[in-house]
Amino acid sequence: MKQDAGHQAALITTAEFFRFFIKSLIGIVLARLLTPAELGSYRQLFLIYSTISALLMMGIPQSILYFLPRQNPEERKAYIGRLINISFGLSVIFALLLLILKDAIATWFNNPALSYLLVIYAVYPIFMFSSSLYNYFMLGLSKAQSAAKFTLFSVGCDAVLILGVAFWTKSLPYITIAVVASAFLQWLYTRFALRGFPRLQKIPKGFLKSQFAYALPLGISSMIGMLSVQLDKLVISSYFDPAAFAVFSIGAAELPFVSIFTNSVNSVLLPAMSSQADISDMAMRYKAAVRKNALIIFPLTTLFFLFAEPIFYILYGSKYLSAVPYFKVYLLILPLRIATFGIIFMALGKTKQVMLNSILTLAANLVLNILLVRRIGMMGAALATVIVTWMSAGVYLLWMKTQLKLRLGDFFALWQVIKTAAAVLGAGLAAYLILKLCPNIYVAYGAALIAFCLLYLLLGYQVKAIHPYDIELARSFVLSLFRKKKPATEGPERNG
Repeated sequence: MKQDAGHQAALITTAEFFRFFIKSLIGIVLARLLTPAELGSYRQLFLIYSTISALLMMGIPQSILYFLPRQNPEERKAYIGRLINISFGLSVIFALLLLILKDAIATWFNNPALSYLLVIYAVYPIFMFSSSLYNYFMLGLSKAQSAAKFTLFSVGCDAVLILGVAFWTKSLPYITIAVVASAFLQWLYTRFALRGFPRLQKIPKGFLKSQFAYALPLGISSMIGMLSVQLDKLVISSYFDPAAFAVFSIGAAELPFVSIFTNSVNSVLLPAMSSQADISDMAMRYKAAVRKNALIIFPLTTLFFLFAEPIFYILYGSKYLSAVPYFKVYLLILPLRIATFGIIFMALGKTKQVMLNSILTLAANLVLNILLVRRIGMMGAALATVIVTWMSAGVYLLWMKTQLKLRLGDFFALWQVIKTAAAVLGAGLAAYLILKLCPNIYVAYGAALIAFCLLYLLLGYQVKAIHPYDIELARSFVLSLFRKKKPATEGPERNG
């Protein structure tokens, strides 16, 4: 039986949370086993990969969620086979670029050790490019369970290989080899799972034209968006040494599981919205997602702001407590993550607006980063990113109203979001007072956490920010994790 969109999103979210847990565990272990300079080098490898991959993939992953649901079964097989061929070609180009530019990249990052590490790491994109499309294929085919299984397999490979080698050798080059070995096993998994799809076939011109007409603007915007997100880290890498970059990169990051949650919802929401011809139905789906996202993201933002210091001390030790101020600044972005503003333009096929917004964001971010880093140091990069992210959201809202002629109230449950924020602020104030007034730090943190959770649930229910069917949906999903049971439907949620 085909799962509904809400349960698919919950399933993907659960798998991605497990990925987050393992990835975080790997990061914590490496932070304790490696020196800050070595940890900085390790993180720079993935910074390089995420930046260049956004350039080369050119919106292909996002386009899968748009095109695949619109095709019949036979067309879907051919479509997937062609994209596998294209991704392989792009991955070879990526590997060659890393080998050719390794010395230049090492110089740019003020890190000579990168030159040697990139020789090992160059094989990584050949395995990861095609593997990274697998979950998009499965979601486009409405096979959320298959996507979740691959996620569990991939993080299992990372945990066994990377952590095993890290504990055994404490050597960054060997850890890099383990990263590549894990990517190879993931590539084998996807090759076996997609064995029934045609591979070696001619790619028709019409396919490339339609694919890139949609994907190219998205690809450019994705590339620019990635550069904008990573720009602060790229700037810090060019101004400071790898050890300083390690501290900054640990702190100057959004909560990973929030992006996991929103991306999981969006990966299901985009195909559902793209298949709707009725704007009102599209608005209903989007509005409901925004309201639910706020119920989770707002309290998490407050909790992590209140408990940032003990969290960083427990996870990374005292040597990375200097990362806390950057972390708190980045938390100011989280309230925006209740909505993904560009998804509306993507669902309507208006990807040029997404590209233009990304260009404006990158230009503003570049100027602000350079000005503020030179003036106030590493904190300037974090502040620039927050300011520009809010600006980008404002531009999308303006375009929705002026260009798309949409009523923002139809897409955003503003009153519901305000009530959620009020419940969170009330609970957060109580927790803050406990932390300030209680003399015993351990008792204070425990009491503050309990008080926040209980008050948020109580106030949220009292002001009707939390609805009865929210509780039923959460209960239904938790039960479904332990037994096969059809999740509860959400009739009332159609009104957001």
